[in-house]
Amino acid sequence: MTYRMGKKWSFFKEAVKNIRTTGAIASSSPALAKRLVAALPADRPVNIVELGPGDGSITHAILERIHPGSKVTAFEINPSFVAELANIGDDRLEVLAVGAERLTEYFAPGSVDFVISSLPLSMIPQEVKEEILRQTRIVLGATGQFRQYQYALQDYSLLKDYFHRVSVSYTLANLPPAFVYSCMMGG
Repeated sequence: MTYRMGKKWSFFKEAVKNIRTTGAIASSSPALAKRLVAALPADRPVNIVELGPGDGSITHAILERIHPGSKVTAFEINPSFVAELANIGDDRLEVLAVGAERLTEYFAPGSVDFVISSLPLSMIPQEVKEEILRQTRIVLGATGQFRQYQYALQDYSLLKDYFHRVSVSYTLANLPPAFVYSCMMGG
């Protein structure tokens, strides 16, 4: 209990300092994390990219769910969160202290199965947001999936511009409640 409260307080302090890049006031809830990772297969290895993992609440859920042969690469620009993620100690996780708009520098076209994003899209400049989505499309395989959560639906039409199928679900069990986008490459 004390550890979790300390983690929540640590996230809150970091969020207040860097609200434009953190985009939240609280760590993602277990219910939100479960919804984000629900599509990840546990029966076969997959290549996963996590964008904006923050303190690792979604990262932990990913690592708990996936196959031992899977690989997770996290893109995080906040140095405090990079240090926290480095302490997870799972060989399947690689943490890169670079922005999400550099995906294609690290991954070949079609080499990623899932992109799980906690990026605060509404706070990212439009041209950077579009570059992130463009590069996400490039690195995802033909059956790849992009999963993103947000607190409002303002980027729904933008996601439809980049992905053939976009569905939205909702969870009240998060602070604040969140929409989860599931975006597929194939039609």
